[in-house]
Amino acid sequence: MIRKRRSRSGKSVHFNARLPRTVAEQLRRYAERRRISASAAAVELLDEALRSASFPGIDFRWTALGRQPFVSGTGLTVWELFHVWLDHRRDVKYVLRHYPHLKAAQVSAAAAYAQSYRREEPEGYWGTKPPFARTVRV
Repeated sequence: MIRKRRSRSGKSVHFNARLPRTVAEQLRRYAERRRISASAAAVELLDEALRSASFPGIDFRWTALGRQPFVSGTGLTVWELFHVWLDHRRDVKYVLRHYPHLKAAQVSAAAAYAQSYRREEPEGYWGTKPPFARTVRV
């Protein structure tokens, strides 16, 4: 049974699901550690799982800013690699020339994810540019 209802973050729907007891217990413990409701924890985890499935090569990790999307196999957040890609004229081959440890799939995954969720980039993540700083192109 699905019922529409309004929430603070926008429209939501009521959704019932049967969970194995062990999964429900893990979810409850996760929610307690985070000091959120089990429902909020389920939404958070399900959203991340669906994003990871839609963008293979993207996973989520804890940072000082909270949960952030990372490029799997690297220590880079999606936003860091996205800005590298932007600085390299949105050219994957050009990025790989300067970052040979990366793979084309990693760069492409970061670019695709960041373009889809651009509004979620942490505000002020890159700091401010000093007025005397010059732009240097690689």
